[in-house]
Amino acid sequence: MNPVILNFADGTTFFLGLVLVLMAEGMLFCIRNRIARPILTILAIVGIMLVISSATPLPIWLYAIWTVPAIAGLVLSSFAALPRRHCVLYGSVLLLATLALGLAEVPHRRRPCLAIHEGTTIYVLGDSISAGIGTNHRSWPAVLDELTPLRVVNLAQPGATVESAITQAKGIAEQHSIVIVEIGGNDLLGGTDVSVFRTKLDTLVSSLRADQHEVLLFELPLFPFQNAYGKAQREIVGEHGISMLPKRFFVKVLGTEDGTLDGLHLSQAGHDAMARIVAGVISQE
Repeated sequence: MNPVILNFADGTTFFLGLVLVLMAEGMLFCIRNRIARPILTILAIVGIMLVISSATPLPIWLYAIWTVPAIAGLVLSSFAALPRRHCVLYGSVLLLATLALGLAEVPHRRRPCLAIHEGTTIYVLGDSISAGIGTNHRSWPAVLDELTPLRVVNLAQPGATVESAITQAKGIAEQHSIVIVEIGGNDLLGGTDVSVFRTKLDTLVSSLRADQHEVLLFELPLFPFQNAYGKAQREIVGEHGISMLPKRFFVKVLGTEDGTLDGLHLSQAGHDAMARIVAGVISQE
């Protein structure tokens, strides 16, 4: 898959944009060179666009706290000369706003850890990423079953959506299990209304939690301006106290050499890589 697309999907462009704006605007206040200034201005504008289009699902008010000084800096730096104290004040405000926005996203990129008791069964609800697409490749849940002493039951189905995953969940035959939910890609690509997506996901997770299951939800890699799907996922995670596998891990698999068959569906190398990642999340007690 194209590296540019991968960087958008895993959230790298969000942090790249923050750094670009901070560096470019800081230099604009210090450098008066007529050749350098247009270049720095362009870099700052690109940085702002990267942050806004990165589909990082943070609160709008937090984006506003950063965007106002970022845009104000471009305007103020166009003046021939500003008092030094004004430059220092502006730089401090932009630095603090950038740190606030960046640090707000950092917790959502951490690898979760699930403590699993011996004998616990792992169930996987998902679409073709988890079920495979009819090749002879072993799906990542099958590989995970070999990597751990735990029993892994794969209920994933090609073409599944959040709504159909509710039906998949009926195949879970016991309580107090671990349920890994890799779902939502077909909703995203199919244009499912975000409110419907959120309602169905809430229904799915509520039913799993009612049966005392521990849930690990795969975060969706997002394309520009699709923040709402990620926001819905994060809200569900917070409301139900479940774990989320950050999208950067999913994207890392998609970017693995020969990791996909068509840019999305996993090859055997991709399935193996995904299984290793999930195995690293599990800590058996």
